[in-house]
Amino acid sequence: MLDKIDFAQYIPQMIEDIQGLVRIPSIRDDEAATADAPYGPEVRKALDFMRDLAVRDDMKVGDVYPYTVHMESQNAGTNHRVDVASHIDVVPVGALSNWTKEPFGAEIIDGRMYGRGTSDMKRNAVLSYYAVKILQDYQIPLKNTIRIVIGSDEESDMTDIPQYVIKEGAPDFAITPDGQFPLQIGEKGATTWNFKGDLKSDTIIKSVVGGAGSNVVPSEATFVIADTLNPGLEAYANNKQWPITIKEENGETILTVYGISAHASTPEAGDSAITRGFEIIANTYSDDLANKWTRLFRPYDGSGFDVARNHDIMGPLTLNQGVIEKTADGQIAFTIDVRYPTNITELELTAAFTKEFVDIPFVKSFDTAPILSDVNLPANQLLLNTFHKHFPDHAIEPIISGGVSYSKVMPNCVSFGMSFQHDAHVAHQADEYIEMGTLEKLLKLYTDAFIQLGQADQLG
Repeated sequence: MLDKIDFAQYIPQMIEDIQGLVRIPSIRDDEAATADAPYGPEVRKALDFMRDLAVRDDMKVGDVYPYTVHMESQNAGTNHRVDVASHIDVVPVGALSNWTKEPFGAEIIDGRMYGRGTSDMKRNAVLSYYAVKILQDYQIPLKNTIRIVIGSDEESDMTDIPQYVIKEGAPDFAITPDGQFPLQIGEKGATTWNFKGDLKSDTIIKSVVGGAGSNVVPSEATFVIADTLNPGLEAYANNKQWPITIKEENGETILTVYGISAHASTPEAGDSAITRGFEIIANTYSDDLANKWTRLFRPYDGSGFDVARNHDIMGPLTLNQGVIEKTADGQIAFTIDVRYPTNITELELTAAFTKEFVDIPFVKSFDTAPILSDVNLPANQLLLNTFHKHFPDHAIEPIISGGVSYSKVMPNCVSFGMSFQHDAHVAHQADEYIEMGTLEKLLKLYTDAFIQLGQADQLG
């Protein structure tokens, strides 16, 4: 059946559509939110962009307004429903000084398209949409419905998909193309703690602000130090080869530290500007706050809090201190993001953090337990076998992810690509990109997978 499909004819328009979506800066903006755009106008614009594609192509279109839109082929079957969940919201750009390309330019240079959201996950949303469009264009017989679901709050609180499930019900099976091949059958637990209160600490640090999101390794942080410029600050940073800017104003020192952004689930792929800054200060001054922050948060494995864990299947615990704001009046707000395996609990983690910050109140803005799907489910085996058919030289063992995808909030959901295990970690980083040479191969894979899922008699 696949050999009758002219995949190449779809690629030029698909590239234009990916570029069109990437050029929308769909970062959540609570200050500009409205009833029609609960996550901000640019996120709404990106959601409408996907709706317009489906209207253009005469697909069946529905929505759970104003949270999600969904589309199906006109020839969809009725036996079972398979949801394919993607998101069009993106994390903030971070430090523009770290980018060498326009963050929302969608430029294609040397076989790569650059831009925030290219990899996570606007390409994936558009490409999976095109795979369903092909089912319609070629009138491929389907017993089941393959429904593309486009969400708009994955990078923040995931309040969108629960609203969708309430209205539309749980799918019989679901995938999100927001992970690694061959198949992610499980995800570590993920919890975010938001601390905010009065800081009872003697410190030379008058104020500090840094980070773009709890789930992003911070790429920039600025410290105001209540002292004239100390040459030890610059000397330590230069010795570490950490980029900084530093100046003295009105008897105070303004230190801006740059780090390497990465996704919070893979903090080893980046290096926090916040903890770099505290380390620089700790090694220049005898400062209680800087010493404490360096001790607790510089290790990304949780060992600073004595919560480091490793699991033979799910892998290690990771910790990211993503956002901080300390003001001159002694108020502080900061986040802690942890991805954890099954051999430690959220209660143990909370106890460890509150022991260190006993006087600072906190709330948990995100809290999901570890999940694991049965690899022997017929639908999971179908996906593994389809992937192996298209990419026989790649690993076939299913994996566990440290990331948080819609698998946590969409029932019966696993992650199926679109990244390969050998790919560079570019999500949430400066100069995020996708490889253009993989588009046609991925389109063939997803079209085949959707055909198999659409014709399957048994999924679970």
